[in-house]
Amino acid sequence: MRRFGLLLAAGLFHAPGCSSTCVDDGAVFNQSLEACMTAGLTANATEGTEGSESDTDGQTMTAPTEGSASATEGSATEGSNSNSESNSNSNSNSNSNSNSESDTITGGGGGVWCEDKDGDGFGDPANCVPAEPGEDPPAGFVPNDDDCDDGSEHTFPGAAPNDDPMACMTDVDGDDWGESMPMNPDVTPGTDCDDDDASTFPGSAEVEDPEKCMKDEDGDGWGDSSVGSGVDVGSDCYDSNADINPGDRLLYTAFDDGQFAEVNVETGDVTPFASVDIGPLAPPYQVITCAISPIDGTIYCSQSAKQILIVVDYCSGDTPTELADHGRSICGLGFLDDGTLYGIDSDGDELVTFDPATGEVLDAKPLTLDGNGVNIQACGMAVDCVGERMLVTDGQNSRILSVDPATGEGTVVADIPEGQWNSVGLEFDSVSKQAFSNNGDQLFRITLDGSNDYMQLPDLAVSINDLSYGPTCN
Repeated sequence: MRRFGLLLAAGLFHAPGCSSTCVDDGAVFNQSLEACMTAGLTANATEGTEGSESDTDGQTMTAPTEGSASATEGSATEGSNSNSESNSNSNSNSNSNSNSESDTITGGGGGVWCEDKDGDGFGDPANCVPAEPGEDPPAGFVPNDDDCDDGSEHTFPGAAPNDDPMACMTDVDGDDWGESMPMNPDVTPGTDCDDDDASTFPGSAEVEDPEKCMKDEDGDGWGDSSVGSGVDVGSDCYDSNADINPGDRLLYTAFDDGQFAEVNVETGDVTPFASVDIGPLAPPYQVITCAISPIDGTIYCSQSAKQILIVVDYCSGDTPTELADHGRSICGLGFLDDGTLYGIDSDGDELVTFDPATGEVLDAKPLTLDGNGVNIQACGMAVDCVGERMLVTDGQNSRILSVDPATGEGTVVADIPEGQWNSVGLEFDSVSKQAFSNNGDQLFRITLDGSNDYMQLPDLAVSINDLSYGPTCN
């Protein structure tokens, strides 16, 4: 109250613009001191003043007197201390003097320190302490309370910027997409259908579908055809090999002279595009069926004349590598997704398991249907990599079986009334989810849902023994 001492010492006065009387007798002010001081000290100097007194701090305060004709009589210039360092009350005093000790601590913005147990830079709003300006934080605390899960270093605001750069989400695999089904209800769900795999997120397989949440391990733009629950199924049966996908493949057949020819299902054309050097091999050379490894893209064929498997690279044109004599009449070959190589023995009517490294037979099981043996005189073989089924064409009965590799038991998935087939090939198209199968120069597109729907396509230019998908030679 030191600033008001001179005014109050004068006793009772009424300040212009002040609606109530200011007194120094301890009564409660009915008008704010600021209003009183402002009104009194900014009064028009032409109304006159009777005199002035000087505060020891150099602050000059003048009480107005009615009827004063001249500002020079008893004016503030007499005896006033005009120290430039002083605070003249001729200006409005608005109590703008803030005391740092009375600042209010509020959440966020450095007003609080919150514990950051998971070390992601964002604090737990349930464990905060107030902070004074300039004060060092407690150990393990940060100046915000923004974390929605302080038990996970992968969960914080902006963790998944591709979903939302501001939302508090979980991104365990670091692909910038948020977990779609977080366990913590405080965490905002994202759109990542598999947050444990950085190759799985929306738009991962941008060539196949820029919106769906697919897995694309090899980065070729096509989604993996064999995925877990919650992930959209793609069309790439070889997702560990970027050189083999539906956008870089062709349907081919192998000939006994070492040539490989592309089969055009729309026109029936069969056009050679590559060949291997069979000159160094002892004759005869007769290829019945081929299959490609989903692991490394190696192509295996059955050389029926010698009852052996051979490894071929039709893009290089090198001489095929002959493997061990297995002594079987193999009419179909197929790889499951795990890299296991199977074949169908048409003499023994058995499902055979091969060692891809040596070509030797590891196991053989009777091929059965409803518990009865199947007489499979001519066959084709393929793998439905989407449905994870081993498919076999039973040429004797013009039907396609899905065979359980663990037991050899078959289930009919398509029954085509087209008589006996004697020169049979089979391949699965992962894009249309249908099969191509042939009987010599006749070619069919077949659905595999038990409906027995099929379409006969244009006849092939030549009779063939096999149908397989393989890489183009770029």
